[in-house]
Amino acid sequence: MNKVGIIGGSGFAGEELIKFLSSHDSTSLIAVSSRELKGQPVSQFIKESELNFVDPDDEIFFQCDFVFFATPHGISMDKAKYFVQQGIKVIDLSADFRIKDLQIWKHWYNSEHKDPEGLKQSVYGLTELNRDLIKNSNLVAVPGCYPTASILGLLPILGSSSKIDSITIDAKSGISGAGRSTVNSSLQEEIKENFRAYATAGHRHLPEIKQVLEGVYGSSLEINFLPHLIPAMRGIYSTIYINLKDIPSESIEDLYKKFYKDSPNIHLIQDGEVPEILKVCKTNNCQIGIYPSAIENQIVIISAIDNLVKGAAGQAVECYNLICGYNQMQGIENG
Repeated sequence: MNKVGIIGGSGFAGEELIKFLSSHDSTSLIAVSSRELKGQPVSQFIKESELNFVDPDDEIFFQCDFVFFATPHGISMDKAKYFVQQGIKVIDLSADFRIKDLQIWKHWYNSEHKDPEGLKQSVYGLTELNRDLIKNSNLVAVPGCYPTASILGLLPILGSSSKIDSITIDAKSGISGAGRSTVNSSLQEEIKENFRAYATAGHRHLPEIKQVLEGVYGSSLEINFLPHLIPAMRGIYSTIYINLKDIPSESIEDLYKKFYKDSPNIHLIQDGEVPEILKVCKTNNCQIGIYPSAIENQIVIISAIDNLVKGAAGQAVECYNLICGYNQMQGIENG
């Protein structure tokens, strides 16, 4: 049994992690932190737990084999190295180890990165892309929710021989992505019967998306990303417009089937159907649909995930399972 701890367990993603790791057959969850809930029972999130929330700096985390960070950005890059130095593996759900370029990090997060060495060693935890690298990693950077949906929708076409003119990602998110305190304080009321774009001048997930997609494509790409909030608690719905210089000789559908043939979480939608948030909600699945466009040499891809599961906690547990040599879906198969 691996001993694991969660630093930052009071948020929406942290709550999902508690549920997954508490019921994982090969795992003993020994500590969950929350400054706000310190001393209170974890059973308010999962009834079977006998733990109380502890301080994030509690020494019990150094008794763990794995530490999960479900914290805001800026925290794990200050703490992760101390665990890694002790041989404790770190799986980080924050943005701290996703962006490799220190200057790009500083531009988007307005701070110097505190662990450049850890950044070099970290592996981007998208299992459909880096499965083998994840298995041998000591520090995994779990992708963001918007990047997960967007990148999964694009990977097969980027690996083909097609040349791409531009990519436009029109993405929508349930409000849980804003965090529990924001949702409870104002957002839940503001978004009722509402729908709105935000971060129109640029979103922090754009450089993450560009870094991964350009790495796969092998050269720079023109990408625009615009997020929206929808009046739902959870889910990501990403509509992607790909403008091609030429249509690949192989059918787009065949490209996607071939690329994802061994991926347990990818469900390619049949003709006449579209992805739906309700059908991926509380699961680790990603639905992907491929559609023609009225614009010549353009195709439309739609992907849908649960932002708290495949876009956060479920993907983190996938990475954990791969490192441990377990079945990739152990503990998360039923969402």
